[in-house]
Amino acid sequence: MRERSLASVFWVLAANVVRAGTFFAIPVLIAWITGPVELGLAQIAYGVYAIALTFVGLGTKSAVLQHPDANATYLSSVFYVNVLSGMATGAAVALAAPWLAAIGHSDPRLILAFRWMGLVCVVSSLTLVQSALLARRLAFRALSMAELAGLAAAVLAGLAVAAAGGRFSALAAAAAAHVVVSSAAVWVAGRWRPLLRFSASEARQALRFGVTATAASFVNSLAGQFERFLLSSLFGPAALGFYGAARNVNRDALRNLMRVSDEILLPGLASLGGQKHRARGYYLQALRFEFLTFAPAAVFIAVFARDLVLLVYGPSWLPAAPLVQLLTPLVLFTITNHTIGAVFLSAGRPDVQLRWSLLSIPLVGIYVAAGAKWGLSGAVASLSALEVVGWSISHAMANKLIGLPFRQFARTFVTPLAVIAAFGAVLAGARHAAAPVSPSWPVLAAWGLAALALYAAVLHAADRRLSREYWGALVDGLRSRSAAAREPRS
Repeated sequence: MRERSLASVFWVLAANVVRAGTFFAIPVLIAWITGPVELGLAQIAYGVYAIALTFVGLGTKSAVLQHPDANATYLSSVFYVNVLSGMATGAAVALAAPWLAAIGHSDPRLILAFRWMGLVCVVSSLTLVQSALLARRLAFRALSMAELAGLAAAVLAGLAVAAAGGRFSALAAAAAAHVVVSSAAVWVAGRWRPLLRFSASEARQALRFGVTATAASFVNSLAGQFERFLLSSLFGPAALGFYGAARNVNRDALRNLMRVSDEILLPGLASLGGQKHRARGYYLQALRFEFLTFAPAAVFIAVFARDLVLLVYGPSWLPAAPLVQLLTPLVLFTITNHTIGAVFLSAGRPDVQLRWSLLSIPLVGIYVAAGAKWGLSGAVASLSALEVVGWSISHAMANKLIGLPFRQFARTFVTPLAVIAAFGAVLAGARHAAAPVSPSWPVLAAWGLAALALYAAVLHAADRRLSREYWGALVDGLRSRSAAAREPRS
């Protein structure tokens, strides 16, 4: 399990580094060629798209991952359910485009974008079973290669449409190209083909699990996008544009990389079945290594927020720099909090995930309302700092399912938190003491190398055993990548 998981990390990380870079570059290009209003509209379009995708397949992909003995009739029945739900979702998004555009202040460009999204929903439904089967046997090399092919197609399609003058519609064209090409690659790699069989009882079995998982995923996605809609309503699309730029620098960029554990944890935990002792160890080690990987990156971005905004967006976007720093606590919470869905689903309890997701929506509203009287910065600061409440509740719910005492969970992060705090303090002090230098990529790269050396030294000084385990796991991941080529055939 350890070898296969580390090999999976290598391939999923390779794909998600490219994915994160692509999704980071898209808002930057919009910011350079348009302005805050257009970037705010893109945030609205992405929010609606993310919500719509939760209905594609009605959660049956999770049902396939969680089902230990899925037969050919079950898989074929799930496939046809996926196709029908994808068509229904795509039609609903396309037909509701004028109403959905009203969320983004009735801009006509959103209507075209939503209609493109309807097509994307249909195509993406065709390969959910294949991708679930590949993920279940940890065949992430094939999935990663399909993702890379889709991203390459997205870049080419987006650039072609943008060059033809369709700046905003280039986003929709890129999304469509990405889904079409990556889906075709998964269809080829998966080798599984649906039979001309449909069992209503098998479909109901998948839907009993999947519909609850879909409801939870929908509510969770709505909670994640609710802040976008709320901030746009309170402060306007231009303010949302600055907030989107800030999110793109730290929260969204790192969250795209965190998809590595999203994709590996669920099949990994599901394969351990009811072995709670092994599941706890697997889960805690994954969380600790993930925190040690992403927390220093979040701290570095916070310390050099002004430099990054100037280099990436330009001086007209400097109001986004303090928002990047204000979002840092929320990014740190997200490093562990995004994993709870894998725990809920692997335990066969999407109902618990649904309860948490329903609770998270009013929490977001309370967070934003608490700081709104201080403007956009106050709302973002409140949203970031008060998330400690939601973080505590969600982890308490997830930990209970695998019999993990909160004290043991918290003890896992004592040393990593101390290391990150010391690293952040020293790095911020060094940056403050350094002579002012105009930001440039070579200078920032030099700071990055120095920060990496500093982090390694602090981690080694704090806990040599943990340092050896962490760096050793990274090396093992590189060495074990060939294991992904040896996955068993289905």
